Amino acid sequence: MVFCEVGSCITASFWQDNWTSLGPLIDLVGETGPQVTGLSINAVVADALTSDGWWLDRSRSGNPIITLLKACLPSAQALIMSEVDDKYGWYPVAGRGTGIFSTSETWKVLHPDQSSVVWHKAVWFTGRIPKHAFISWVAARNRMITRDRLISWGLTVPSDCVLCTGHNENRHHLFFDCAFSHQVWSHFLTRMNVVAPRDFDAVLR
Repeated sequence: MVFCEVGSCITASFWQDNWTSLGPLIDLVGETGPQVTGLSINAVVADALTSDGWWLDRSRSGNPIITLLKACLPSAQALIMSEVDDKYGWYPVAGRGTGIFSTSETWKVLHPDQSSVVWHKAVWFTGRIPKHAFISWVAARNRMITRDRLISWGLTVPSDCVLCTGHNENRHHLFFDCAFSHQVWSHFLTRMNVVAPRDFDAVLR
């Protein structure tokens, strides 16, 4: 998020820049703010200042927008006396950051870390085969393009399982209930004296 630290007030937009603790004032009071106050939508902060304070402080209007602005505007004296330029900085979180734009920090804000799933080590282990890991990840998240999902997207496709044609195709059926899948499980697991899993939770534990 871009924040503006006002100094001389001749650059910062009164309405549209994020220079108060409440964010852009146009978002706070709405599009009628400029009309009610008489300050143009293109006004800079300096346009709202007089030699001794905020121009709005002289208003005796009881309009709720003007009352709200009076309450949220910072002290004018420090701004009137300031000789430094307005300064803009980028902060991913208010009050945190260096003020310099960072692609990596932007990514973290837009894609916050999520809690780890219980099956992540079963998929993303050291020595994994990338293609197998990717397919396992897609299947674990139930994002495979099975026919039940295609139909839910509005596509006109047969609902029968592509392997056995004896049941509606979905992830669970494709891996566990399908007769063809059962033969594959049995071929490998009977030699190992292991019982075939019944669902994905059992596979990914």
